[in-house]
Amino acid sequence: DEQQQALTQIREYYQSKQVVLLHGVTGSGKTNIYIEKIKGRVANGEQVLYLLPEIALTAQIINRLRKVFGDTVGIYHSKFNQNERVEIWNKVLRGEYKIVIGARSALFLPFKQLGLVIVDEEHDQSLKQFDPAPRYNARDSSIVLASMFNAHVILGTATPGIETYYNCEREKFGLVKLNKRYGGMEMPEVM
Repeated sequence: DEQQQALTQIREYYQSKQVVLLHGVTGSGKTNIYIEKIKGRVANGEQVLYLLPEIALTAQIINRLRKVFGDTVGIYHSKFNQNERVEIWNKVLRGEYKIVIGARSALFLPFKQLGLVIVDEEHDQSLKQFDPAPRYNARDSSIVLASMFNAHVILGTATPGIETYYNCEREKFGLVKLNKRYGGMEMPEVM
């Protein structure tokens, strides 16, 4: 029920806002919400960019999304060699990949019909490129990229960045909270 309410709130926020913070405790079902939002965008013929702060986090997400979306899911990160990067670039350009999961550099792929950007763990410092140039914050850059396509953004995390939370307080971004773990799982005891 809480995930369904969150989906409804996100849809309502998108009537007036481009960006929504999905603030959910660990294990609250944020990924399930992402998958439902992706389904809607892919059904409309749009592309989705799913940003993760680290390559190590991609394997689990890739498996979950490929079970649902099959070969329309592409992966992009710095561990690929030049030939692999060119191949992925061309598949995004041709629209073969409807969903791209990647680290921060995936922002620079040639999207044609971007409809949704998901920035998972939006608070993570790994989303900031310090060296080499160009220097950028992938969270902030994804919002700019999305605005170029009139696309929407979901910033997901259990621990929001101060800037993000401030933008929610000022009502620049929508705020959707998930306070319970999915499936009735208990929160760990803190001593």
